[in-house]
Amino acid sequence: MSELLRRVEDDVPISYGRFELLDGTGLWDLTGDETGSLPVLGTATLTSPARAYRALVRMEAWDGAPPAPAGSWTAARQAVYLSPGGTVSAHGPSHDRSRQMLLLGPPLFAYGLRAYVGPVRTEPAEWDEEVLEPVEEPWLLRFWPLADAASAAHDDVLATMGEMPPPDLTSVVPGQHEWPAFHPPAHPEPPRLIRPTSPPREMERLPTDEFTGRIGYHAEAALASGRRLDEVLGDLRRTMLGNLPGGMRDWSQDMLEDYAAQLHVSRRIGRELNPHGAPTLQLPASDVSTALLGPDPGVSGRAWTWARDEHAHQEVLSVDRQVVARNRIRRTTLLTGIVTILRNENDFVEVRPATAPEAARVTEVETTRT
Repeated sequence: MSELLRRVEDDVPISYGRFELLDGTGLWDLTGDETGSLPVLGTATLTSPARAYRALVRMEAWDGAPPAPAGSWTAARQAVYLSPGGTVSAHGPSHDRSRQMLLLGPPLFAYGLRAYVGPVRTEPAEWDEEVLEPVEEPWLLRFWPLADAASAAHDDVLATMGEMPPPDLTSVVPGQHEWPAFHPPAHPEPPRLIRPTSPPREMERLPTDEFTGRIGYHAEAALASGRRLDEVLGDLRRTMLGNLPGGMRDWSQDMLEDYAAQLHVSRRIGRELNPHGAPTLQLPASDVSTALLGPDPGVSGRAWTWARDEHAHQEVLSVDRQVVARNRIRRTTLLTGIVTILRNENDFVEVRPATAPEAARVTEVETTRT
């Protein structure tokens, strides 16, 4: 029997009667099939039957084909969803992408997708109280793994994944237990709803004692301080990777809250990619050469780092560990090993040792490119 691995909730604006799913890496093919007969690659369009204003979306990741949901749900769509990055978010056309994101599993996998829509909530229209307008429409999106698509992905990930024969929706992934992303988290977290921020205020000229005509946000000009950063970021400031972005003290409240939401999601996905608490290491993102994709969460690659001696970082750089060079003047050693990225924040990454199937992807690329 299949098991629910994790779930998230989101509040997504509906535009032109639809909203869309997008891959977390930013890779997708907009020519995907909307009939459901062919796989969709990195994106999928979901049409609102009621043409409501907003979609209350619950996205779930399962380790196998999920059962039919209980309650007043109506099947809306079924598809094979090819995911380059193993993560997915939702957005309304002409709106910014939500910071909310669901970890489906490893990158470069084919997933099944079943979409259900629930009863719409209506409210009296502002222009006529006797007319009911559709306001919010609940959606349930369930994903589960079907096949490893990395063998088809080489230099052009989208082109080669798009040529993959569509797997059957009843397919079972061999060796699925070897992928940590298919394991339930040790401490499941309740779904965190991320409300969309309000649109940015218009800029206006503010006279100052220093010079006139400075451009700024009137409401936040007097509040851009370290105290405001601490109030918004809280513990995130101590656990984030790297340094705060430049000029952050001058950000508006909405910009700060959006950045905090991004860090919350990043930290949660990092924990979900490391369910068994493997040792980790923080490195500059440029120190990890990834295979096929960029340095995104879930992607594996080869880390390179200078250390004080050849025995450093043995717990993390344990897979295909090599001593590459020694600098006798500085008394440092260049080490390398295959790792999997958990988080990427502010040009720094947190990594853990790669598992056997994760490392196999890296060594296969290294072999074909030598």
